[in-house]
Amino acid sequence: MAEKQKTQAKPDGDTKGSSSPASHNPYLDARREWNERYGDYIARAKNWRMMAFGVLAVCLVQTVGLVVMATQNKIVPYVVEVDKLGTPVPVARADVMGKVDERVVKALLARFISDVRGVVSDGIAQRQMIERVYSMLSNGTRALAIINEFYKADPPFAKAATSGVSVEVNSVIPVTDKTWQIEWEETTRNTSGGITNKLRWKANVTLAFSTPTNERQIRVNPVGVFITDLSWSQVL
Repeated sequence: MAEKQKTQAKPDGDTKGSSSPASHNPYLDARREWNERYGDYIARAKNWRMMAFGVLAVCLVQTVGLVVMATQNKIVPYVVEVDKLGTPVPVARADVMGKVDERVVKALLARFISDVRGVVSDGIAQRQMIERVYSMLSNGTRALAIINEFYKADPPFAKAATSGVSVEVNSVIPVTDKTWQIEWEETTRNTSGGITNKLRWKANVTLAFSTPTNERQIRVNPVGVFITDLSWSQVL
C-alpha cells in the first residue's frame, strides 16, 4: 500500500522533467527564429536606404548650388586709365554706371528737342527722328504721355505734306542735378521754302539715369539718359 502511494506521489512532485505544450509553441519558435535571422538584415537595409536618400538629397542641393553659381557672372570688368609713364591713375568698374558727362547730356537734350519738334519731308528721316525721341522716354512717365498727345494732335508726317519745321537750340542749362532748361527757335517754311512762322520756345525737362541692360538699349540710348517729365511753352 505504501509502495503504491509512493508511486502515485512521484508524478505530482517531479514537474521539472515534464514538457508543457505552451513552452514549445511552433509559431512562437518560428517567429523568434525569423527575427534572429532576418530582422537584423531588414534593419540594416532600412538604414542603408535612409543613408542613400540622404546622400542623394545632399548631392541634389550641391548640384543646384553649382548651377546657380555657374549662371552668375563672376567677371567684373574695370576701366583703368594710365598716364604718360604707364602708371594707372583712376580705376573704375565698367559695369557700374558713373556720372554722365554734362556735355553729353546737353548734346542729347538738344538732339531730343530737334527730333521731337522738327518736321522734314523725308519720311525715313522723320521716322528715325521719332525713334530717337522714344528711345529717351520711359514707360509710364508723364513725359511719354505728353509726347504721345503732341504727336496725336499734330502728326509730323501729315504736317510734312504742307510745311517743314527746323529747330535751332540756343541754350541747354542745368537747373538742378535732374532738371534742365532748354530754349530754342522754330522756323516754319512752306513747300516753296518761304518762311511762314518763326517762334521761340522754352522747356523744362526732368531726367533719370539708368544703365542699359540689353543690346537694343545700348544701340539707341548708350548712356542711359531718360526724360521722365516735360513741360514746354512759347516765349512771347
